[in-house]
Amino acid sequence: MVRLKRQLSDFRVSEVLNESGDLLGPGPWSLYRVTKRGLTTPEAVGLLAEAAGVPASAVEYAGLKDKDAVTSQFMTVLGGRRVKLREDALSVEWQGTATRALQSGDNLRNSFELVLRDLSGDDMRRVRVNLLQVRNGGLPAYFDDQRFGSLRHGQGFIVRKLLRGDVEGALRDLFTAPSPYGDAGVERYKAEVARRWGNWDALVRYARGGRGASLFEYLHEHPDDFIGAFRRGISTSERTIHLFAYQSHLWNHAAALWIRGVTPPEQLGWLPSDDGALPVHRVLDAGVTAALRSVHLPLFGRGMQLSDDARRYYESVFRAEGVDPERFLALDVPGFRPQGEDRPLLCFPEHARAAPAERDDIYKERHKMRLRFHLPRGQYATLVAKRLLLPTERAARPPKLWISRHCQTYPDAEGQTPWQAVLPAPRDAGSPRPPAPRPKSRGGPQDTRPHD
Repeated sequence: MVRLKRQLSDFRVSEVLNESGDLLGPGPWSLYRVTKRGLTTPEAVGLLAEAAGVPASAVEYAGLKDKDAVTSQFMTVLGGRRVKLREDALSVEWQGTATRALQSGDNLRNSFELVLRDLSGDDMRRVRVNLLQVRNGGLPAYFDDQRFGSLRHGQGFIVRKLLRGDVEGALRDLFTAPSPYGDAGVERYKAEVARRWGNWDALVRYARGGRGASLFEYLHEHPDDFIGAFRRGISTSERTIHLFAYQSHLWNHAAALWIRGVTPPEQLGWLPSDDGALPVHRVLDAGVTAALRSVHLPLFGRGMQLSDDARRYYESVFRAEGVDPERFLALDVPGFRPQGEDRPLLCFPEHARAAPAERDDIYKERHKMRLRFHLPRGQYATLVAKRLLLPTERAARPPKLWISRHCQTYPDAEGQTPWQAVLPAPRDAGSPRPPAPRPKSRGGPQDTRPHD
């Protein structure tokens, strides 16, 4: 059993700024490097805004970064006081002025340093074998679990339910689905909402000031208008989270069909994912790899340009989903307007290397290994780690991987996971919590925003 994110310092990520653009220079914005430990990016934004004496809306960043990690990213602040912070959970350093607010395209790439723990001799051998394969042939650019918080937290794909016509079911899942990872107070609140569901008068009284209060008030006045409730009771940002999750699911499954179509069965492996088993190639002919380097599979949305192959794979995915692709494209609610976005089929980590294994200082009889690599914006280091740990031969017992407090089992050679369940984290598997402010809201949504 291998462990990633056993402690915060086991997962480090640092943004590399694109300095060739028009961002840097005289202007009303201040540019900061923000290093956080155990905080979400929005929490760091709130603390920076408070220190600068500006509203959070004056702070911009290029992308979300993991909470269970030590991360360094850039932020711009419009106006306010110059900030310098050096605390356990947050460090802020002024870098100069900027001509405009930071945008996602200003992040050139992300540099990662990961520590794999609790390694056996065979685990270390697999990493070395797979590292050579990834250097030569890359890996599919799947969206990893960070995009699928709605699955991990029991809500499923809200957009899919809407497209299938079950608007009330989508709302119910959004507000009542139990999560094995949820805060105890949030889970009690959801259970009480579920118990009162349909009795809008009782819900208005119970939820006053809590999550969903405005939605329940609307349903109290319009008990059958679930579409209207969805428009008025769910924020645009939360709708966007769920749209991105479903778009990413569609992309993953179209890419999976593509990978299976070009990979000989004996060269096919499978990675664990909250979005289902994901096929990956081990070794491909040099000509096939060269051809795949130029393949792009856009996210399905307005303005996309699909090749014949991409169109065929997406059509297969939509048939399996039981969803009309034209109806998906026609979604026209703020936060639910799918836009096409270019994405390469394969990801090639740059400067990927593994340091010599060391004795693990936590799991004394085992080893740890440090990995370093760079990834383009929007690619996932956790996916690279999964690929490097891919079994190299049929195993009698599929290995398991702990990522922070979540355990996943590798699928077998046919892509089947014989046993997959949410497990209680072992006593020593959780990441330590730094002494940092954690904003709380009654029954608030899980942080499922898309990450870089």
